[in-house]
Amino acid sequence: MSFVANPLQQLLRQGRTALRPEDIKAYGVQRFMEEYAARGPLPIPNLHFTQEDNQRMDQLLADERQNDSDVS
Repeated sequence: MSFVANPLQQLLRQGRTALRPEDIKAYGVQRFMEEYAARGPLPIPNLHFTQEDNQRMDQLLADERQNDSDVS
């Protein structure tokens, strides 16, 4: 959903008188993307997972797969 500079104007043209939560979220996401798209890609921080963290996640994923196959 694309919004004009003032999203309320667009809503009034559609016959609505209030913003829904999904309208507010869409407008916020659109503004964020327009702001940061001009700057280039978003930097993703290095989270520095340890080997222990990786092993724990691997075990959790294996357990989840096992539980899913047991339920089916």
